[in-house]
Amino acid sequence: MAFFLVWVSLLVLLHGAASSDEVRAHPFTDVSLECEFSFIDSTENLEFDWEREDIIEEYDAEDREFYRFFRYYDFFQVFTKVVYQFYDNEEQLEDQNALYEGRVSVDQNEISEGILTLHLQNVDFSDEALYKCRAVNPNGRGESTIKLIVEDSEMPQVKFDKMDDEDVVTCTSKGWYLTPNVTWLDRGERDLSNHSSVEILEEQMNGLYRVYSVLRYPVKLNEKYVCHITEMNENNRPIRSIRRYPKKKFNENNYY
Repeated sequence: MAFFLVWVSLLVLLHGAASSDEVRAHPFTDVSLECEFSFIDSTENLEFDWEREDIIEEYDAEDREFYRFFRYYDFFQVFTKVVYQFYDNEEQLEDQNALYEGRVSVDQNEISEGILTLHLQNVDFSDEALYKCRAVNPNGRGESTIKLIVEDSEMPQVKFDKMDDEDVVTCTSKGWYLTPNVTWLDRGERDLSNHSSVEILEEQMNGLYRVYSVLRYPVKLNEKYVCHITEMNENNRPIRSIRRYPKKKFNENNYY
């Protein structure tokens, strides 16, 4: 299998059959990472997989020893990159990263149509990564990459409505929160939150909420209103897994 993956990577580089995209999701929701190849018309002799790679952010560092420490660190020296594998006409999950156990799937009925979309459940900040979809069969090969970003806040669409013959503005969260905080601003960024109410729209067994908020400040239909929802308690925010590396600022020979 390892030889197959290396072979596909080289062919993709040679033929340029690669694409990339970005998807954003809210914590504790489900997300679909799309992948589709036209050369796939059956599952016979088809091999494909999904792998993840760390998102790397660089920053300036003057300390030479600090850079030396980080340059050799690789998260996947500890955890496998495999998120999902398929070959021999069935999914193969023996080498799957334990972080994704029971949370990912590919619709088996769509594979023969070339649709290899990965469905990921209960998204967390630890899922932020670059996801690579690779496939090969006798008809061709392909590769696509998707960056998954998990939002730590949201500004849902606001809607004008009428309640008790009064003009109001409403918003509904897409994400799930343990301690949601809703802030309302107008065009001048004045905080109108004291004139709003927040109700629980849905509640999960684990204590997570989706909320619905109504702004009753003397609403003007020609005004712009912004609804901003965040997790109030920092202890309830998951830890991001984006790897931050110092930029290389010294001659390579200085490290040996």
